[in-house]
Amino acid sequence: MTGREWALLGGVVLAASLAQVLLRKAAKAWVTDKGVGAFALSFIKGPAPAALFLALGSPILYWKALESVPLSSAYAVTALSGVLVQLGGRLMLRERTSGRIVAGALLCCAGIAVWGL
Repeated sequence: MTGREWALLGGVVLAASLAQVLLRKAAKAWVTDKGVGAFALSFIKGPAPAALFLALGSPILYWKALESVPLSSAYAVTALSGVLVQLGGRLMLRERTSGRIVAGALLCCAGIAVWGL
C-alpha cells in the first residue's frame, strides 16, 4: 500500500474510534429530564456535533480508500478501531479495562499481524 492509502485508512480508523469515544462522552452530559429544549442545548454545546461529523465522515474516507486498497487489507486495518476505542475509553473517559479487554485487544492485533499487514 502507498502512503496515501495508509493515511486514508488511518484516518478512517482514527475518525471512527474518536467518534465512538466522543459520543460516549456526549451522552454522559445530555440533559434528558428537562424537556426537548434543554436536551437540544446540551446536545449542541457538547462534543456530539464533532462526534457526528466524525462518524459520518469516516465512511467517506473508507469509500475513498477502497478505490485503490484491496478490501481484505482495508478490513484488516479497520479492525484496529476496536482497539483504539478501548484505549480511548481508558485514557479519555477513565473507564476501567479488564483482563478480557486487554486480551481481546492483543488478539485483535495478533490477528492483524497474521493477516499479513
